[in-house]
Amino acid sequence: MNPFISVVIKPILACDLDCRHCYHRPEERVPSTITYEALDRLFRMLSEEFESVWFIWHGGEPLMLPLQFYRYAIDLQNKYFGKGTHRVGNTIQTNGTAIDRKFSNFCKENQINIGVSFEGPCDGVLRQKCDLVDKNLTFLSKKEHIFSVSSTIAAEDVGRQTELYRYFRGRDINVSFSPVVPMGCAADNRELVPDADEYIAESIRMFDEWLYDKDTDIALIPHYLYLLNALGEPVDSDCAHNSCLTKWLCVYPNGDLYPCAKGCPSKYMMGNLFDIEAISEAFAGDGFREILLGTIARREKCKAECEIFRYCNGGCSMDASCECGIENNGGDSCRIFKAVFTHIQKTVDDILNEKPDLSQYNRFVRDAIVGKLVNPKITSF
Repeated sequence: MNPFISVVIKPILACDLDCRHCYHRPEERVPSTITYEALDRLFRMLSEEFESVWFIWHGGEPLMLPLQFYRYAIDLQNKYFGKGTHRVGNTIQTNGTAIDRKFSNFCKENQINIGVSFEGPCDGVLRQKCDLVDKNLTFLSKKEHIFSVSSTIAAEDVGRQTELYRYFRGRDINVSFSPVVPMGCAADNRELVPDADEYIAESIRMFDEWLYDKDTDIALIPHYLYLLNALGEPVDSDCAHNSCLTKWLCVYPNGDLYPCAKGCPSKYMMGNLFDIEAISEAFAGDGFREILLGTIARREKCKAECEIFRYCNGGCSMDASCECGIENNGGDSCRIFKAVFTHIQKTVDDILNEKPDLSQYNRFVRDAIVGKLVNPKITSF
């Protein structure tokens, strides 16, 4: 048995919004849905090969499917993994427009995390119906549900990251930030992609404000993960800077398999769910070989050229593929990570060396630094 895998299921590619940066172009967003037969086959094979699985329900918009679908999916998981065995976990990543009482209660009863894609006050830059999503987030907050927000930063709002942090901080909502990358719809609208230098400057400014925000109750992502990573030997951080290959799988409505949830080119397709008898077969085909060879070539370059390679593992192969070619480093995503992580690493080193009054920092930073000072061998928190 392999220990763990993350599986992104796209049960439908259709969506009730038309986000300008969507991984899937309009012609791909067909209303067909994954079948119960496909789910049964998928869960059975995963249960036979993996000790535990984290499922991320993605899309399209996953909440275009009725609640009955997800009830059936949970029943199937219980059938193959066992109820209450803690072998599975679930996250539903939604645009937030269809969140209601029944859905939120279902998530709470089944310990399903809710991820909402939303940019707060940057209304209409990338997506619509922002007022409705804002209202639904208020509902989730009042009901004390487990949820977080993912904010995608476009060129138009690249200088507003600190403003967005303050917005979500004021509502005690955990938030993660990432830039628009030129794939899918954004590949056709490259004016959406933020300037890397502008993104870096504002991302660092936002981190510095969070660092000294003594009253914050939110862990700023990915910056907090980078801080933990900078404190010791490399540990797993966000998926874009982790050696993710063979650790992730994405299932499309028709059963096609890909290495991740981003808009992967068809040459990286890893077969179809109905053409294999074991998940391991998907990682033995030509599609996975294609991405693996390109990734290895890029990582060899990174390893030879970059002093922080051990912290990023060469970055995201899909980002590299759409920015400068999968075999090449130095694209915008690479530059952004290197600059932001290096700033955070220097900040950590200065704190450890100078041992200032830790009360000036937020509690996440204080706890991480104290843990490192008390036990220097600690590398994960």
